[in-house]
Amino acid sequence: MGATAIPASEGGHPPYCSLIGRDVAVTGRVLRMGTDDKRRILLRASAAVVLASAPAAAHDTGGLDLDTITIVATGVSAMNAASAGDVNQARILGQPLLRPAAVLESIPGLIVTQHSGEGKANQYFMRAFNLDHGTDLALEVDDMPVNLPTHAHGQGYSDLNFLIPELTADLHYKKGPYYADEGDFATAGTARIALVDTLPASLSLGAGEEGYRRALALGSTELAGGTLLMGGELYRNNGPFEVPDDYRRLNGVARYRRGDRDNYFTLTAMTYSGRWNATDQVPASAVEEGVVDRFGSLNPTDGGNTERSSLSFSHVARTDSGQSQISAYVIRYQLDLWSTFTYNLKDPVNGDQLLQHDDRLVYGGKAAKSWRTDFGSVSMTNVVGAQARVDDIRDVGIFPTAQRRVLGATQEASVTESMAAVYLENSIRWRGWLRTVVGLREDGFRFQVRDKLINPDGSCNLDSDPLGCNTGNRSAAIFSPKLGVVLGPWAGTRVFLNAGQGYHSNDARGVTRSGTNPDAAPVTPLTRASSAEAGLSSRLFGMWDTSLDFFRLKLRSELTFSGDAGVTEPSGSTTRTGLEWGNTLRFNSWLSGELNAAFTKSRFDSEPQPDDLGCGEAALSHPCAQPVAIVGRYVPNSPTSVIDASLTARTPRGWYASVRARHFGESPLVEDNSARSPAYTTVDAQVGFQAGERWSVSVDLFNIAGVKWNDIEYYYVSRLKDQSSPTADYVVHPGVPRTVRARVQDAF
Repeated sequence: MGATAIPASEGGHPPYCSLIGRDVAVTGRVLRMGTDDKRRILLRASAAVVLASAPAAAHDTGGLDLDTITIVATGVSAMNAASAGDVNQARILGQPLLRPAAVLESIPGLIVTQHSGEGKANQYFMRAFNLDHGTDLALEVDDMPVNLPTHAHGQGYSDLNFLIPELTADLHYKKGPYYADEGDFATAGTARIALVDTLPASLSLGAGEEGYRRALALGSTELAGGTLLMGGELYRNNGPFEVPDDYRRLNGVARYRRGDRDNYFTLTAMTYSGRWNATDQVPASAVEEGVVDRFGSLNPTDGGNTERSSLSFSHVARTDSGQSQISAYVIRYQLDLWSTFTYNLKDPVNGDQLLQHDDRLVYGGKAAKSWRTDFGSVSMTNVVGAQARVDDIRDVGIFPTAQRRVLGATQEASVTESMAAVYLENSIRWRGWLRTVVGLREDGFRFQVRDKLINPDGSCNLDSDPLGCNTGNRSAAIFSPKLGVVLGPWAGTRVFLNAGQGYHSNDARGVTRSGTNPDAAPVTPLTRASSAEAGLSSRLFGMWDTSLDFFRLKLRSELTFSGDAGVTEPSGSTTRTGLEWGNTLRFNSWLSGELNAAFTKSRFDSEPQPDDLGCGEAALSHPCAQPVAIVGRYVPNSPTSVIDASLTARTPRGWYASVRARHFGESPLVEDNSARSPAYTTVDAQVGFQAGERWSVSVDLFNIAGVKWNDIEYYYVSRLKDQSSPTADYVVHPGVPRTVRARVQDAF
């Protein structure tokens, strides 16, 4: 919906910009121009043509020194940081994408993995966080939130399988809690994905190994003074597993835009349906002993089905003196997910399979207004905004099952979770080399939970819900200040200083717990994060954009809701530090490369309670042979290093190719660091040919070297059916072997 522009001189990344259905607005701090001209640059310049036709020239301002206000749908922020950036469609689609969420791997230092069937939300890693399925990473598509609070499987669950990557116009990312227009889950960072408004009609067919098949139809047409874009995707894939994933995905999109660059609205309808089998993680010892193949399953009935439909609206109006934006959305979502994580640890007879069920309606909206004033040589930009959201969760629960047959209920409730926020931001250009940004944000939440595990007389207590009844209402609020300083440029280099506070919410079912069960005490509704970073960005030799930042982030508590157990588990406060280095080189008009590296460290501030790795959940008939009590300050599954390097070529004769290497370093799996996941490096590639403006053909190669690597690795206690007692073991889900996929497209 909106537009984004980040010159390398500000954001540390090249000023890429998609020309497909995008508007790009840039702001101006102009030292040698009149007020009227400044405002026109601020709010009405179309940077798309300039940036696309002469990338290098975008940094040569001819003596003019430009600020950037980032505009994405209904979020406007003048905050800049060395760790923020913008990725256009060409860069996203110029790399082989194993799955829809892989578009996020365009963000330096972010890894996307999967520990189950492909229809399940992916797992994300960034800035020394195991972000689980999105707990500390705020995701938005077309200005709609993706994260789902109080979700059946995990807090902030973010499933991007409804996204058709070819419709991605732009990905704007912001790391850290420094931005006033970002709220819940935006602690490690935020990613906003904007959609294209127009595309030539095309039909694309894909095929590959392991039953991979894909058909995609896209196109747009003029309608009633605007543009109607429609798209549909049919997808099926088995994966390399003995029990085929048989993942069937159906996506549909209809998007209408009307108006000009300064005053327009969009209306977008999206629908997604997914069905799959799942090969969950298995004990490494079982693979080594031949009990199960590396790609084998211990429960062939695991899997899931999900549906998501949405309708969203956005309106943007720009004038010479300011801009106003408003958006609204409604989302219908359902999930049934069957998983077996501990095999026969809890139930020696039926096994530990469980169903996690989620059925909800989400609706909300945003509004923002920005305006600019000048006081002599001092320029000021102000932004005010408001946001609101309601999650009407009709049913969310956890149910023990055997071969998908429900045996009982561990947890079941209906929840209404409401939030509202207001924010303001002030940016002042004091001197040609000094700008400050101050942001203030206030969020308020209301948690309303009705426990459905009740006695015959309608009462709710430990007899009906052993975790303690969670029926109740609770409110919470949090205030989050933000500060940024931009220094420079000096010889094409800027320095950024940022500090701010943010938060993530906790599951409403944990917030309203009665506390009658001491093992399931109520928890803090909102967990505060405080962070600071210093960085710089520079352009060297006219072809090398580089950025460097150092960050420190403190999370008051690692409180997370365990969807597998039905309780919120506290684990103490943590501190994360890291160094990130990003580089983009444009060797000539058709060849470019990237090198990004992140080195991070995560520790508990003090030793948390001993971790029994799940022994306490073992059935009394099959207890752990020896007690387990892991003590230490390492944060399990926190990444220590992420490195990626790529080379991309697009020749004037129609040939194009890319190769990308991705390295994920060792990670601690338990608090004392006695168990670690090994490092791995994979290499993917794409080669293709574009015949004029119609035909194109491409081949994607994943894991070219055929490395045996694990998409995810844990260390916890489990028990197979023939084992006398539970054992702690590495539990792994294999990554894809060498895989080839081909695609042919006809644009007509």
